[in-house]
Amino acid sequence: MIDAILMLHILAGFAALANAGLALGTTKGGLAHRRAGQGYVLAMLVVTLTTFPLVYIRPSLFLLVIAVFSFYLVFTGWRAGVLRDGRPRWGDHLAGGVMALTGVVMLVLGATGLQDGGAQPITLMVFGAIGLTLALSDWRDWATGPVTGKPRIARHLTRMLAGSIATVTATLAVNVTFLPQLVIWLGPTALITPVIFWWNARILRPAQTH
Repeated sequence: MIDAILMLHILAGFAALANAGLALGTTKGGLAHRRAGQGYVLAMLVVTLTTFPLVYIRPSLFLLVIAVFSFYLVFTGWRAGVLRDGRPRWGDHLAGGVMALTGVVMLVLGATGLQDGGAQPITLMVFGAIGLTLALSDWRDWATGPVTGKPRIARHLTRMLAGSIATVTATLAVNVTFLPQLVIWLGPTALITPVIFWWNARILRPAQTH
């Protein structure tokens, strides 16, 4: 049984990676882009759900909170894409609450594990800070009104690209052994985050008038 779950987990991970690449390589807003995005979200849902029995059999709080963090990014990115009115529903608030709590847990685990060294404590603190900040920023933005227009598109882009970082990171963590663990876990974030900021700046830039 566990072998079947593990195989499903791996296949879903590859499907997520493939669909993320398709979504990035197709015209934004087009049918192919939307279909690839839907496939990516579904694949990441399967990855997340299969993580629970896997960590039950082989307990790893680290992998559990990383899975929650990764799916939060994908879920909120997808929601930003489909909620054109920009008004959050109960599921969006629930996701924010789960991520805020998970972010605090990640920060505590990371801080208490620093004395043991290794890449996991630093990874937990970085990802925990990112997740907690994003969850709190969601509530801040919603408090000022619906997130629509360019800010909604920027949110969709940011979260989906961040979710793609998580997918790439997980792939590297499983398949790459010749690099230091800290480089594997945080390298994709360090490389792709500047691209996210640059892309957001382009989206949010005021339209030029002639």
